[in-house]
Amino acid sequence: MAAGTLGAGRVIGADNDLDRFGGWTARKFKPTGFFRTEQDADRWWLVTPEGNAFLSFGINHLEPSLWQQDYNRDAWEKRLGVKASQYKAFCAALRSWYLETCEQYGFNTAGVHTSLQIINTPEPALPYIQKIMFVDLPHWKPEIPDENFVDVFAPAFERHCDKLAKKSALPAREDPFLLGYAMTDCTLFTEEDCRERPDVIGGARRKFRIGWPRRLRNLPGDAPGKQAYVKLMRELYRGRIGEFNQTYGTTFDSFDALASAVNWRPHTELSNANETRDNIRFLHAVIDRYYATAKSAIRRYDANHMFFGDKLNANTDSADTVLPITSKYTDLVYYQMYGRYEIQKPGLDRWSRLTGKALINGDASYTMVTEHMPRPYGPVADNLEQRAEWTEEFFRSAFSRPDFVGWHYCGLIDATNENPRKKDRQHSGLLDSYGNPYTRLEKALKACSEQKYAIALGG
Repeated sequence: MAAGTLGAGRVIGADNDLDRFGGWTARKFKPTGFFRTEQDADRWWLVTPEGNAFLSFGINHLEPSLWQQDYNRDAWEKRLGVKASQYKAFCAALRSWYLETCEQYGFNTAGVHTSLQIINTPEPALPYIQKIMFVDLPHWKPEIPDENFVDVFAPAFERHCDKLAKKSALPAREDPFLLGYAMTDCTLFTEEDCRERPDVIGGARRKFRIGWPRRLRNLPGDAPGKQAYVKLMRELYRGRIGEFNQTYGTTFDSFDALASAVNWRPHTELSNANETRDNIRFLHAVIDRYYATAKSAIRRYDANHMFFGDKLNANTDSADTVLPITSKYTDLVYYQMYGRYEIQKPGLDRWSRLTGKALINGDASYTMVTEHMPRPYGPVADNLEQRAEWTEEFFRSAFSRPDFVGWHYCGLIDATNENPRKKDRQHSGLLDSYGNPYTRLEKALKACSEQKYAIALGG
């Protein structure tokens, strides 16, 4: 990695200034053998296992299928020198190309949306994030069964979390390259997350999802989640079932009757301010139990690495709604937001004040329309020059904040409408589908990554 500058000719970030994890050796902390966060007089930092300051500039979406489509398979077989049908050899060659590309652009982290089976074989070469999806509620799925809003108060959920944590955390607990554990991608938390939409990333109409408060309050009385709901309502309404009935237009003669009622209110009246309040209060209780159970399961098998929690959707009201709860458990604020820096800044300011913790944008980029990407996902620039300007603007503005420690770029190569899964919505990459770089964007990212430690300290 080339050098950046700080002050009167002081050079930082040169090759011999970085440890094997990409940490900046000019800023020292106590080594612990694992990644962590730490705040000094200047700013928040990630800290490498060797005790050096680290800012995470990651890349997402190393997904082998993107390199093996009908339209680009031949080009990648030629570039990598191996047939896609020779899967192990193809993946090994793809890994080598990926690591070379990361070095070329200055990426020092494999983002959460990356095939760990490839990048960690035969051993890790980049700091990475381990995903453990305790609940299957990502924002991008057009169909989410009601049953996916599981009863997190039930013993079965504890057993489920323990099983997944044992499978993923136990083998990784001594890995110095592991940054930490992330859960679901932009989990469906709020009414805004769950509402009906005319189209989604995949292009299809999406019906409303029931959401945790509505799902659990409609369960039978013997369900732990229903019992938790009734207990909270009894507290909020000070034991006065009449006041509860006034809010909901119901005729229960007691809270015990409410507990026995199944499917009594599957919908929410969004104009009912008291119902909205009740649902948010109960959602907080649900998330608190979800995070406590998930983190406890991970810590049972790995006490060494950071806990990121869910990647919070900051393009809805999710982050603002749930951060008061999730930040009690996480080591930092891990969010996703597509938007120029001026759009993200008010939220970053709020979340920093609220949590007092470091921030990482775990998935974001800027895009543009091309022949095979008529509907790209993300802020759409008019042309490549503007796209590069927006990218550099966000990098320099975000990393100059004393609370910002990482950006994971989405994604590596174009996923065009020639890919059957991307017919309706597409993702822009740093390179086209055949591995050819967008030169202006490449130049901007290289310049920024070479200077990131200087940028972080006001250089």
